[in-house]
Amino acid sequence: MKIFAIQLQPLDDRNARKQIEQLKPFVSLEKRAAAERFRFLIDARRTLLGEVLIRHIIHEMYALPMEQIIFETEGNGKPVVRQIPSFHFNLSHSGDWVVGAVDDAPVGIDIEEIKPIDLAIAKRFFSADEYQDLLSQPAERQEAYFFHLWSMKEAFIKLTGKGISYGLSSFTARLSEDGQATLRLPDHEAPCVVQTYSLDPAYQMAVCTRKPAAAEHVDILTCENMLSRLNNV
Repeated sequence: MKIFAIQLQPLDDRNARKQIEQLKPFVSLEKRAAAERFRFLIDARRTLLGEVLIRHIIHEMYALPMEQIIFETEGNGKPVVRQIPSFHFNLSHSGDWVVGAVDDAPVGIDIEEIKPIDLAIAKRFFSADEYQDLLSQPAERQEAYFFHLWSMKEAFIKLTGKGISYGLSSFTARLSEDGQATLRLPDHEAPCVVQTYSLDPAYQMAVCTRKPAAAEHVDILTCENMLSRLNNV
């Protein structure tokens, strides 16, 4: 497994549009059209960077020209690469970060920006144990802990590819005092390993895998790093 993260630097509108135009040649026509429909430039930058990141990883791993890579979706909507069925990937983005995980087995990744939130959401969507764990945290840590749990749960759901059809309250994510992350899953689910990462103090990130362990290291890039790599392809 490899995990990558790209941090987007703040840009004014002129430079953001310039960056978007630099990224467009490396994605599909459909992705370009999707980027043009976004109201906010940051959303266009994130969606383009996510696809560019995966295309470049595939190019480096398999020597497959970026323009020949074809993405398809499985019946559950999870994206796959037509030419490389053994290649699995997952993407997530929030705020200033785009993150991706790749492996030879299914993987899920999620990143969440820590923001003010109504904790009543947890009572509605979390398991009873998760909700009690959340309430037991000091008041000043509850928002961060909420997003810890949310990122862990999202990473698992994205691993399964079942999306919102998988009830969030049907399984339990826990984070021990020493930072050990675990999942208690329904009986029909194979065991999973979930790991959290301290990428940025304003964000929570988690990766989920059915392998014995997730990657320990995250390769951190900037958009400028990515563009430089693309220009050398």
